[in-house]
Amino acid sequence: MTIRAAAAASQNGDTIHITAGDYRGDVATWNASNLTICGIGGRARLYADGVHEGGKGIWVIRGSSTTVHSVEFHGAKVPDQNGAGIRQEGPTLTLRDTGFYDNENGILTDDGTNSTITIEYSEFARNGFGDGQSHNIYIGQIGLLNVRNSFFHEARIGHNLKTRARENIIENSYFMDGINGTSSYLLNFDNGGRAVLRGNFLHKGPLADNSILITHYANIWGAGYNSLTLEHNTLVSTYSSGQFININTGAPVTLTANIFAGTNSPSLLGGATAAQTSNVVTNATQIPGASNVAAPNFWPAPALLPQLNLATSIVPNYTTDSPRPYAVRAITGTTRLVGALQAAP
Repeated sequence: MTIRAAAAASQNGDTIHITAGDYRGDVATWNASNLTICGIGGRARLYADGVHEGGKGIWVIRGSSTTVHSVEFHGAKVPDQNGAGIRQEGPTLTLRDTGFYDNENGILTDDGTNSTITIEYSEFARNGFGDGQSHNIYIGQIGLLNVRNSFFHEARIGHNLKTRARENIIENSYFMDGINGTSSYLLNFDNGGRAVLRGNFLHKGPLADNSILITHYANIWGAGYNSLTLEHNTLVSTYSSGQFININTGAPVTLTANIFAGTNSPSLLGGATAAQTSNVVTNATQIPGASNVAAPNFWPAPALLPQLNLATSIVPNYTTDSPRPYAVRAITGTTRLVGALQAAP
């Protein structure tokens, strides 16, 4: 049975197993709700090969509360240059151990505050048509975006993560340009909202299309959902000058125990004044492995380490770090370091 036939036959609540292997031009629309769709024996690798579902992408998901596990999406292209690995039209999607490679968009979602998108242990690489209007991932005006233990890198001109969600919680994930990446923003909160970044690793490369790492723009959600909080992140820019964070929403900004490592003195923050606790600003040369997309290493140089010591935990809910993409490590002991890594990887 083809994947397309399985989608057409699926009923609410089904679990669909896809044997690991390559599937070419086998596009589908999923209409049923509460589906679990998973690769078995490894990842199922879906290649568009010039075929698309209704001018939208490889999969169109119209049902609600769908989980996709161990599936890859490659090379979605459509006539309007907005082809997605997954076009999410129904509310609520969970992605776990998935991969999105060389699509015009990784995933593209519809709006709806009743929708939650959760992404875990997943990779988004080299997505984007190259026009600045398509991205590694594009989240619409939904209620909540959760990202954990995932890897976003080398978006083509667009953003590594673009979200219009009302609330965004981003943890233990990597957002990287590398040496040759050309992304615009690493993280773009395009309709403002409440955004919390904890334990993440960001690298802005020298060939990036934009010099800013994080933007928080055009809040539509009201004062109750208008804030940006960074805790125990490591941000590195090898782009000459530029800016780490830019705000135009009037949002309160809270920065706690972050490393900001730049090249030619980028400014820390534009458009706002932050409440700051125990941050360290340094040179990008002090995080020498940060630009290596193939094997990211954000461990600080020995000369920087003495500046990072914290006598105690100042972010009690920072309990795991990520020594490499997709890895989770419990943080032990009572002392802490500024930045994301709490021990050598």
